[in-house]
Amino acid sequence: MKSEAKGQGVGAALLSRLVEISEAEAFWTLQAQIIAENQASRALHKKCGFREIGVRERLGHINGTWHDVVLLERRSRVTGGPDLPTRTCGR
Repeated sequence: MKSEAKGQGVGAALLSRLVEISEAEAFWTLQAQIIAENQASRALHKKCGFREIGVRERLGHINGTWHDVVLLERRSRVTGGPDLPTRTCGR
């Protein structure tokens, strides 16, 4: 992201819109994988309802350096769930 866009809410607006669309399309879970050092992206995802569920060690390789990758997920409160399937394979 260009530096002039940082802190202007663009990322939050885009991620929030993705959440809205995913719920309208009956997706129960969204997943993200973020390089552990990327604190800004991790904070943005948490702000949008994602939670950290684990770490994959030395999975991301950038510029000759291996990085841990944090796994995040967001479960919808309005669609899906273990007792309320809303999608079938192949739909």
